[in-house]
Amino acid sequence: MKSYKKNASNVMYASMIVHLRQSKNLTKWWLEMLIIDGKEIQFKEGKTILEIARENGVQIPTLCAHERLPSFGACRLCLVKVQGSNGYITACTTPVKDGMIITTDNLEIKKLRRSIFELILSEHPSHCMMCDQVDHCEKLHRGPMKSGRITGCRTCPNTEWCELLTVADELNFKSIRFPLFFKGIPLDRNDPFFDRDMNLCIHCGRCVRVCQDVEGKSILDFTKRGFDTVIGTSFGKPFLVTDCKFCGSCIDVCPTGALSARGQKWYQEPENQISTTCMLCNKGCQFQVDVKWNRLVGLRPDPKFKTLFTGICVKGRFCLPVLFNNTERLEYPMIKVNFRLHPTNWDEATTKVAQIIETHSPSKIALYLTPFLTDEADYIFQKFAEQIGIKNIYRTPEDLKKIDKNEIEVLYTTEGIPGLKKYKSLKKIIFQEVFPSDGFDLAEVVLPAVTFTEENGTITTQKGPMPILKMIRPPDLALDDWKIITKIARELDFSGFNYLDILEINQEMERTG
Repeated sequence: MKSYKKNASNVMYASMIVHLRQSKNLTKWWLEMLIIDGKEIQFKEGKTILEIARENGVQIPTLCAHERLPSFGACRLCLVKVQGSNGYITACTTPVKDGMIITTDNLEIKKLRRSIFELILSEHPSHCMMCDQVDHCEKLHRGPMKSGRITGCRTCPNTEWCELLTVADELNFKSIRFPLFFKGIPLDRNDPFFDRDMNLCIHCGRCVRVCQDVEGKSILDFTKRGFDTVIGTSFGKPFLVTDCKFCGSCIDVCPTGALSARGQKWYQEPENQISTTCMLCNKGCQFQVDVKWNRLVGLRPDPKFKTLFTGICVKGRFCLPVLFNNTERLEYPMIKVNFRLHPTNWDEATTKVAQIIETHSPSKIALYLTPFLTDEADYIFQKFAEQIGIKNIYRTPEDLKKIDKNEIEVLYTTEGIPGLKKYKSLKKIIFQEVFPSDGFDLAEVVLPAVTFTEENGTITTQKGPMPILKMIRPPDLALDDWKIITKIARELDFSGFNYLDILEINQEMERTG
């Protein structure tokens, strides 16, 4: 009773202040003010009730609102009461005004939200949410059971971060009055990176809005009408034949898992999430890497970083986990004996490279440096070439045309090169790479390198130097590019290559400019 009287008096006091300000036209000297659940809040115009509420710690449940998207009002769960208005209004679409008195939580609002939520769940595989054995089941089955069709929370890969479960907890939801209806829509696996299970879709419209309003593509939209409404492409076409660039933004905003990344969906909650820079090009895209079991299991754009465009590309988003976890990765050094490559250790491999370099004139040796090297590795390669006296440093396929012209006999490459057999002057190839790519079979020595998720360093992008962070252990004997070249330099008795870590290289780079 005391708390009721206190809240009532707060509302009366706040109402008097608002009335006084309005009647005496004092607004221009004050920040604008409203009342939410008896709490006086100052604000600036241009935001919605939902945004102001969240900024001030007032939780209002919603399934369609998202910080990246314009207001839509699809789910209706954010209904609130505004004094002086008829009925209830959606907090996500209503702009705040000076003097508003808003109620976000009372018995009637709770009943309305529960009824709306029941209607949403009546067409969603939500049996597990109402099951009285759910706690026991969660203890018995840690994580979802992998299944071809999703029939409940226990067979859903999205259960760890499902927003329906979050709202159910907020509403203390335990039962449903309506019969559950399973739509029976076939699982769509016609595209290489996405799975679309429209049985999980709640028609929140997030994927439609992010595609239209953020990515500017309009690939997805509401199709059909009424009970048969489905979110999809025009005429049901696969994404591959549309203008979709497979950025994955629709997956990022989906609250239920109706849209999911095929190669990542069953790994569940990652053990670690680390932000790093993509090295596939020089745009400097930042993404979060999901790590589990020392494997890269997922990628998504870093929400704290705005890229030069709206999202990361399809290669960065979906191809890197498959690429870096590939079983064909080079794991140990190899040298050619009797025309065949055989595994060896680093001492024998570096000794062999040193012998090749010592027995050839520097003018007959060329380095081919990939753009995927870190700044530190590139610096060490140039320092190495300077000590030997190598002038032939190639960086583009165009540069390779100089091989026969300059009578290059030894090529040290950090990237696979197609068509190496056509260069008649080449006698020895040193191959430092992550995969057995083009030119691997012609190599005299193979040196296994690491990917950018397995090393620390920096890379210069369009936005300047960006950090590269190590997050998983490299396979077996693979080493950082700079560590490989310093091993060879020490084998050649060069001074100035005894670096302990990447920090020492950075300090030297700063000193030398």
